[in-house]
Amino acid sequence: METPPATTVTAEKKKAKTASERRISARHECDGFAEVAIASAGYLFRGEISDISEFGCFVKTRAHLNIGRSAQAELRFTVNGEHFSVGARVAAIRVGLGVGMEFSEIETTLHKNLLLLIEELSQREGLGY
Repeated sequence: METPPATTVTAEKKKAKTASERRISARHECDGFAEVAIASAGYLFRGEISDISEFGCFVKTRAHLNIGRSAQAELRFTVNGEHFSVGARVAAIRVGLGVGMEFSEIETTLHKNLLLLIEELSQREGLGY
């Protein structure tokens, strides 16, 4: 009996994900501060970053935002003393909880720093911090 190609297994795993589970990389808990500017809506709000991945983060805020998914934003944030400024888009809105942001534009150097930060957070999680 032949083993199915790896691409078949991957495709089946993707199908098994629910609609609300769209992320493509692991989230890592963190503590940080963020400022989000959405020029098209005239919004500037601040909040705490509760988790981060290579492709985005969740910004906790109680601000009542009248914005749609995919709104483009400038996201400035600090986690573990590292400062980042990236282009992002609104990926999810959780009323009364916060906003999921997907990074859309990040400079190469900042991306490398982000990967180092994620590695550090991952190691901490492994040690039970």
